[in-house]
Amino acid sequence: MTHIHEKEKKEFCQACRLLYQAGLVTGVGGNLCIRVNEGFLLTPTGFSLRDLKPDNVSVLDEEESLLAGPLPTKDAAIHLNILQKRKDIRVSCHVHGAHIIAASSLMEPGDNTLPPITPGFVYFAYPLPMLPFLLPGSDELAAEVMKILGSGTGKALLLQNHGLITLGRDYAEVLNIAEEVEEAAHIYLLTQGKGRYLTQEEINKVKEL
Repeated sequence: MTHIHEKEKKEFCQACRLLYQAGLVTGVGGNLCIRVNEGFLLTPTGFSLRDLKPDNVSVLDEEESLLAGPLPTKDAAIHLNILQKRKDIRVSCHVHGAHIIAASSLMEPGDNTLPPITPGFVYFAYPLPMLPFLLPGSDELAAEVMKILGSGTGKALLLQNHGLITLGRDYAEVLNIAEEVEEAAHIYLLTQGKGRYLTQEEINKVKEL
């Protein structure tokens, strides 16, 4: 693991930049993690995703010990717990999209929050559960996220006033899910929550695609 290929680090940094360019993170917010053959790559704490360099990627082994790079994000436990448990995914992502956070501040936590506004959102992330606000980086937050995403097939979870977690087999999947949720949240705000939503019959047909 100490000789992790530079190609993997470069691809990781490219994925971080895509999240920033998509407007899903700002400043030093947001984080990303991928399971590699012998461990994990994570975003470091205190670094912006817009210009992350390969030498600044946090490299952890299978026992989650730091092998190279700065200390990982304070949300490392969230990502590592999920990736250790869910073998169907390789990537865990946490974003702070403005529309996502705005919508989450208007809705009540529960198993089904953002309404079925677009086919893309319905296909990728509906129904979308949301946790009540919990302190970022806290053990309580990590534990509550694990209860929802640690088993089953769910790939998205809202964090009230905080952002969104998405899971996927690769970088493209976590980005696609995050963008679909951000778009749906934006539309929800533009329509003040009063737009037409997909019917259950339409939802079923979209899910069958």
